[in-house]
Amino acid sequence: MTKFDYARPAATAKRLLTRFGQVVTVKRVTPGGYDPATGATTADVTNGYSCAGAVMNYASRDIDGTLIQRGDVNVLLAPDAAFEPKPGDTVTLADTTVLTVISAMPTKPAGLSVLFEVQARG
Repeated sequence: MTKFDYARPAATAKRLLTRFGQVVTVKRVTPGGYDPATGATTADVTNGYSCAGAVMNYASRDIDGTLIQRGDVNVLLAPDAAFEPKPGDTVTLADTTVLTVISAMPTKPAGLSVLFEVQARG
């Protein structure tokens, strides 16, 4: 039995999101540390990357008011991300709207990321 090559679906996802989506920037802020010897704190470190993404509204039937709230959006991100999005990260859309990641789920068959599905809230 031959092994399926998931690199092709990942490339297709990236190509389609680049063609029909928008540029999305994902940022993660890592809090600085505290140095007890000097009593000072180090600066926060912001890591970010830009990738192709598509933003879609949730269907009314999916909004339960608890897990998915009115105004939440579903963001599909290309698999070329430098790191996997996680809750607490921010997503900046092409129109400069900044959203907070509530949940993130990678599609990773056989360990290769094909797509990231993110629930984001404004």
